[in-house]
Amino acid sequence: MKIFLDTSALVAYYNKDDSSHDAASQVMNRFLTGEVPVTKFFISDYVFDETVTVVECVLRKHDLAIEVGEALRASPRTMMLRVDESTFEASWKLFRNMRDASFTDCTSFVLMKSLGLQAAFTFDSHFKKAGIKTIP
Repeated sequence: MKIFLDTSALVAYYNKDDSSHDAASQVMNRFLTGEVPVTKFFISDYVFDETVTVVECVLRKHDLAIEVGEALRASPRTMMLRVDESTFEASWKLFRNMRDASFTDCTSFVLMKSLGLQAAFTFDSHFKKAGIKTIP
């Protein structure tokens, strides 16, 4: 199974003070032990940016922001997808027609669709609203 990682899940997993930290840790443990067979994780450069920015600027945890960024960049199981011009344009078109979802969410939806990714590890309800299977 190929899983898209969303900011909400990454922040919850790495931030022990997050209300969803325990749930995120349990899910990640299921991935890492093979209970849920994951062949590859995917994130986008926009999700990477959003994740380290939230940890740095909202949580004010610089060392943790660096730790998260380095872990995502170094992980052999995680592929970072780049938002190119066509993805940007498709995301903008989607964003103009959606309510409440962030532009970053729209880029995630477009990338997931283009790669045929069926599930996202997220606590963000916008993914379900977009018809994407969410974990947990």
